Amino acid sequence: MALNALGYPKPLTVSAFTSNHFGTNPLYHGESDAFEVEDFGVALIRLEGNLTLNFKISWAMHMDSLGATLFLGTDGGLKVTTPNTGDPWGGVWDGGIGSISLFHDENGQHVETPIPVEEHQVDRFFEKVNDFVASIRDGRAAPIPGEQILINQAIIDGILRSSASGREVEIEIPEI
Repeated sequence: MALNALGYPKPLTVSAFTSNHFGTNPLYHGESDAFEVEDFGVALIRLEGNLTLNFKISWAMHMDSLGATLFLGTDGGLKVTTPNTGDPWGGVWDGGIGSISLFHDENGQHVETPIPVEEHQVDRFFEKVNDFVASIRDGRAAPIPGEQILINQAIIDGILRSSASGREVEIEIPEI
């Protein structure tokens, strides 16, 4: 969401940490000896244009949420929450949004301005898959450009390399 909102600036470096404490612990997972997926990750990603992305994700933790998505700017900030659907994933997978608020100064006062969110009564995941299938069927461009997917994967690779080495690494984006 953040990369899309920022226009997919080129990622430069990443400093990250990952762990798989819960998945590899028999107390929490019955097949812990065969478990190889991280259950927590955090990264500071430096982007072109003097931008930074503070990324955090967890699917197993002793907490109800990692919090809202925040966009911090010099003239204001945007807070985006996930919907309270009762879903333990909190809308992460379907792209659902609970609320959006703009924090800014108005007449010398710090104010919060709620931004209306349009309610959708569709299965967003189904719609995404349907759009992808229709683009193939109709010979249209993919709904998500390959260059964006490549950037996402390069960042994930950088997160894993940084975590394994315990230091900041450069993000390498291969030529298409």
